Amino acid sequence: MGSLISSLRDAYFGIKAVVQTLAEDYADLNALQARLNSNPGIPVSNPTTSFWLQNPPFPDLVDKRSKTLPESADILIIGSGITGASIARTILSECASMGVKKRVIMLEAREVCSGATGRNGGHIKCTPHESYCEYKERFGAERAKVLVKFQTSHLPIMVDLAKQEGWDLAEAREVETLDVFYDEKVWEENKKMVEVFRREMPEAAKDTYIWERKEAREKYKLGEHAFGAITYQAGAIWPYRLVAYVLDSLLRTYASDFSLETHTSVESISTVNNLSQPFIVHTSRGDIHSSHVIHATNAHTATLVPGIRGKLFPVRGTMTAQRPGKMFPELDGSRSWCLINNEGYEYVTQRPGKIDSLNGMGGEIMIGGGMVQAGRKGFGELGIASDAETNYLIGCHLGGVLPMAFGLENWGNDAPGGRMKNMWSGSLALTADMMPFVGRLEPSLTGRAYEKATLAKDTAKPISPPGEWISAGYNGEGMVNAWLCGIALGLMVLGRGDTVAEKTLGRPQGKLEEWFPREYLCTQERVTNASVFKLLETR
Repeated sequence: MGSLISSLRDAYFGIKAVVQTLAEDYADLNALQARLNSNPGIPVSNPTTSFWLQNPPFPDLVDKRSKTLPESADILIIGSGITGASIARTILSECASMGVKKRVIMLEAREVCSGATGRNGGHIKCTPHESYCEYKERFGAERAKVLVKFQTSHLPIMVDLAKQEGWDLAEAREVETLDVFYDEKVWEENKKMVEVFRREMPEAAKDTYIWERKEAREKYKLGEHAFGAITYQAGAIWPYRLVAYVLDSLLRTYASDFSLETHTSVESISTVNNLSQPFIVHTSRGDIHSSHVIHATNAHTATLVPGIRGKLFPVRGTMTAQRPGKMFPELDGSRSWCLINNEGYEYVTQRPGKIDSLNGMGGEIMIGGGMVQAGRKGFGELGIASDAETNYLIGCHLGGVLPMAFGLENWGNDAPGGRMKNMWSGSLALTADMMPFVGRLEPSLTGRAYEKATLAKDTAKPISPPGEWISAGYNGEGMVNAWLCGIALGLMVLGRGDTVAEKTLGRPQGKLEEWFPREYLCTQERVTNASVFKLLETR
């Protein structure tokens, strides 16, 4: 979903242009700047109801927690979404393979996986031709290839993991995806990017096709306003259920080493003079002493890491589940779409099955986006971490865009029961340089100094010295970043980055540096230099 980066940058971050044209009220601009630099807080207790969280495959997991909060941990993970699940799986499986026991505790402020992972669009998709051209401009061709390969590798890894484990309810699948263009200028620009991508990454581009207006409309049943489409392979998934499968498996396999503590919000973190466990995590249920603290809370990360405020911040998005019209093709979940305009776009998947065929569910079109429709150029959604409300104007847009995009003749009358089944919100996280933050957090970013231990090279303790860590800020592309970022961080915490690993289920082979992009590493220097304005100047 590389279009999200361009859309947000152009629509949200064009502050200079806004000021120059005097089209934006200074009061709104000041309010925006204040929100971006503010404390996002802990997740609200009254979120909107996400479609993905309904009918959980493991009901006992939803509110899972110990009768008594554990007092200590070797590794404490804050956040129970896809990042946290990937980190926990990596650490626990690595320790098991080495015959080492480490106590891992996962904290969640609300129900399990009730944040962004349980609220997103269900895509496993980047826009490789657009991503390649953007990364090439910023980092050069060779690094652009590394970044694109990292993102696109999520699809086979995640689909194979779900298939081999028998996690059918996660609905992890490959799909044919369409980028459909409703603006001629953007259409022509994207065709040029495809040609560059084909020329410089031919193997990755072998399934990328351009469909001009007439053939695109006929072949893919698009409306009259479409200028054309670009197709390639992508994926779709029920994100919450993938995480539920992972966490259920970990709780059963590592019962004595892993615990999940829902409805346990982290209120603050302090340090003590203890070389082995320098951190005290203060929660709503009591304190936990830990050697390592991992921040996997994405939009809420700056709550506990004040040094990244203004450099990583939330943006509220809106999602819907809708019934397709009576004339809409029966695709059984085999296709996804992005509906791209001159400003912004909508992202769309469709679940497998026939409409409402199984327990009132099936065949839903999952569509989100439309942030530029929110009024005031969408600025109002930036810096908003609360998922307790939806935006009225975005809801109006999402509720009406599908028949126009696909054409009234291809949509037909609405299905029995009406079009809209569910609407909810969720907050994703953006970074000021549009790249995730992954790695060890320096005390200058957390504001928490502690005496650093130097551990002896002891095979009984294959773990890095105590510290705080982060994996967050996926810029709307979490499903093609979070899983492998979680694996990478888990290996960093264990001091296993230089280990040459065989390819195993759910993770790549080789040393960390061979597949993980160094551009993602979180350093004080990178955070300091991350600037929306600098990013604009590179365009």
